Amino acid sequence: MKKTPLWPLFNLYGWLIFAMSVITAFIIRAWWIALFGVIGYQMVLLVEMMWGGNLGRTGRVRLAKAEQENRELRDERARLVGTIREQEGKLAGAAKRKEPEQPKGTAEG
Repeated sequence: MKKTPLWPLFNLYGWLIFAMSVITAFIIRAWWIALFGVIGYQMVLLVEMMWGGNLGRTGRVRLAKAEQENRELRDERARLVGTIREQEGKLAGAAKRKEPEQPKGTAEG
């Protein structure tokens, strides 16, 4: 897997947000507005990291496979828990239907 240490510099949306803030700062002559562009750029990078964008192509494929496996495991767990609850319900129903027995060795009179 090829590592790209400068991956934040290749983010098109981050540069677009930063450029829009610089243009806005130039138009209204308030250069502190460019700080919103810096914050926006960092937010875009944060969102990209959460979605696995900094992993590269193979990393994204592995992340997608792991997410799919996680979904399958959660589905399997839900199915098994449902089966266990169903069996427990059947056992509880059978126990209620069973009549209590008289203890042995007691004289009925």
